[in-house]
Amino acid sequence: MASLIVCVRCGRSAQPLPEPPTGGPLVRQIQSSVCPDCWGEWREGSGRGIAPFGLNMGDPDHRAPLRELMKEFLNLPGQEGAQASQ
Repeated sequence: MASLIVCVRCGRSAQPLPEPPTGGPLVRQIQSSVCPDCWGEWREGSGRGIAPFGLNMGDPDHRAPLRELMKEFLNLPGQEGAQASQ
């Protein structure tokens, strides 16, 4: 059994996501800091971020704005791929 995480969005202690929720560079950050309930809320509502902006998920340039909306919704800190310089 994995140790509990504290979700950065809702602040509750919870089991981490059982499987990687997505691919790409944010997967570890999401898995170690977002609870399954908040991830589920994002998954259910993420389509609302696609249609209004006319995003085509087949285009890598269009996935970046959706990642930013996801980070904002989940309250994930920092920039994707940014290295800590402190």
